[in-house]
Amino acid sequence: MHRFHRLTVALSRTDTDPGLIRYAAAVARLGTATEVHFVHALSPNATDSEAARHAMEADVSAHFTDVPASVARSFDILRGAMLDELLKYVTTKQTDLLFLGHRRDHPGRWALARRLAMKAPCSVWMVPQGSLPAVDRILVPVDFSEPSADALRVGASLAKLTGGECLALHVYFNEAVVSFEEYDRIRRGQEQNSFNNFIEPLDLQGISVTPVFEESANVAHAINRVAVSRGCELVVMATRGRSRSAAILLGSVTEETITEMTIPLLVVKHYGAQIGTLRALLELGFGSRQDPQFD
Repeated sequence: MHRFHRLTVALSRTDTDPGLIRYAAAVARLGTATEVHFVHALSPNATDSEAARHAMEADVSAHFTDVPASVARSFDILRGAMLDELLKYVTTKQTDLLFLGHRRDHPGRWALARRLAMKAPCSVWMVPQGSLPAVDRILVPVDFSEPSADALRVGASLAKLTGGECLALHVYFNEAVVSFEEYDRIRRGQEQNSFNNFIEPLDLQGISVTPVFEESANVAHAINRVAVSRGCELVVMATRGRSRSAAILLGSVTEETITEMTIPLLVVKHYGAQIGTLRALLELGFGSRQDPQFD
């Protein structure tokens, strides 16, 4: 969380906005934000940009409360394809964290969330409609890779700021046709040893991370199942990584998880990934070219 100084909140001018604004305010109150940009994209032919801006400012004034006055705010109306314009905007603003709300029954918003999570040079925090602005229990899927270590550092940092709890989930899969109780016990022991070696060099800011081991052939389903059963209020995950025992946290799995999740999801862009992509992003036609890769 210490890296999230510049926040952008993408508003839709629908009934999802108030909840998203309150959620962003709760994060801004954690003390790391220095500026928050509120933005709304209009179609190229729209003629009510000034009215939209005034309405956006009114919503923010009503719901973005108790945030220190030292946190700068700005309001911008964009014109054009939402994906392209948002990508250009977060790039030029050097945004660290983009908030995106969505209706649970609106597949189009899920599609936008997936594409932004994969393409944006910043981390993306997706907030389903109706989510409470509380982060008391955080789940971080890990595959013992550096990107997942980065996500775990963010999760632990958040837990420290909120006084919450951080859980690390490792999903593994036994490809053997035949299994037996002793094998399962040995495998669990191996996973625990691997987890201990994984977190030993990490600076988790004094947060005690609880490991959770889950066997499943479907990583996205396992993440959602554990998040719900453990009462988690946020999932923090990386966009790239590969497990010893199964492909996990790859782009496709991240996209599946975005679609599966019923609670807020923070997709962490690997720290430092933004640095080398800003200029390239500005030169790309986002909607018309092949998806860029950021790992």
